[in-house]
Amino acid sequence: VCICVSLIIMATFTQIKINFNIPENTLGTYLKFEYIPQIPVILFTAALLGECWGLIAVLTYIILGLTPFFPVFALGGGMSYIFQYTFGYIFAYIFAVLVSAKLLKGRHSVVKMIQAVIFGVLIIHLIGILYMAAIALLRHDSVAFIESWIYYQSVSKLLYDIVFSFIAVIIAAGVKRILWLLMS
Repeated sequence: VCICVSLIIMATFTQIKINFNIPENTLGTYLKFEYIPQIPVILFTAALLGECWGLIAVLTYIILGLTPFFPVFALGGGMSYIFQYTFGYIFAYIFAVLVSAKLLKGRHSVVKMIQAVIFGVLIIHLIGILYMAAIALLRHDSVAFIESWIYYQSVSKLLYDIVFSFIAVIIAAGVKRILWLLMS
C-alpha cells in the first residue's frame, strides 16, 4: 500500500511532454501538452492490490493531500483543495479503484483488463468533468471556460489514459504473479 501511495505521489509530479506534429492553426504552431501519468498508476494500484487495499491506498493519498502538512496534490494540498477544479478527478479515484478492481477480481484476462481500464478511465473523467463544471458554475465561469477545461483535462488526454492504463494493468498483473510465486 505504501509503495502504491508513493507511486501515486510520484506520478502527480511526473510530466511527460507530448507534441503533435499536426499544425494547431494556420500560424504553424503545434499542439503541445504535458501528460501526468497519475490515472495509469491508479489503475495499476487497483490491479495490483484489489478492492480493499487499493481503496486504502487511494484514500491514504487523498487524506494526505487534504492535510496541510503533505501537499501531495499537483497544486498543493489542504482542505481548500476541495474547491479546486481538478479535485473531482482525484475524488473519482475512489470509484475507479473499486470498479476496476472488482472487474479484475480473479484471473486477469485481456477482456477483463480492457473492461477495467475503460470503465476506470471513464469513471475518473466523467466524475472529474461533472465536479469541475459544478465548481465552475458556482464561481460563475463562462461556458467557454468550462468547455476549454473539459477539452484540456479530459478530451485531449483520454486516449493516452486508456493506452497507458492498459499497459499499467498488464504490468500489475505480471508483478502480482511474481509476488505470488515469491510468497509460495
